[in-house]
Amino acid sequence: MKKSYNQLVYTSIICIFIRYMKNSIPTPNFDEIHPLTCINGKLRKLHKLINTAYKNAYKPFDLRGSMVSILFVIGKRRGISQKEIATTLLLDESTMSRDLQKLVKRGLVQINKNTGTAKSAAELTKEGCLLLEEIAPIWHQLHQKVATILGAFNIQQIDAITAAIRINIDDLLE
Repeated sequence: MKKSYNQLVYTSIICIFIRYMKNSIPTPNFDEIHPLTCINGKLRKLHKLINTAYKNAYKPFDLRGSMVSILFVIGKRRGISQKEIATTLLLDESTMSRDLQKLVKRGLVQINKNTGTAKSAAELTKEGCLLLEEIAPIWHQLHQKVATILGAFNIQQIDAITAAIRINIDDLLE
């Protein structure tokens, strides 16, 4: 049976009234919150949607997106430190450490201790280079699909948003 617009409005008002009556604690601050307008939530949704596509692409290689990113950075900057990788990719230490250990264990990355300093440098092994050569066309194809869907303007907007947050991160952490 199809409900009329007035019936839907009436039902909604009743539901809100019942919820309000059950909640004996006033919550004016919370009542102002609208979850669908949350910027963090919107960004997480965007990340989850795009990450799902990359996750599916890397599944045959048993790699996570962060692991592929680490391999890419090490491949482009040989002898890079773990801290530099984490800073470049904005990875937290635990994710960085866990993923790097898995890559070392699989024989894709080696860590060279720099004699005379406490700094260690990550480098791709031959197997790591060969794997990247295999993954690169898959990454490129997916990257092109995402770029086509988003368009140049939206990609520039993502860069602008990222730069604005990065420049003002101290204000957000106060």
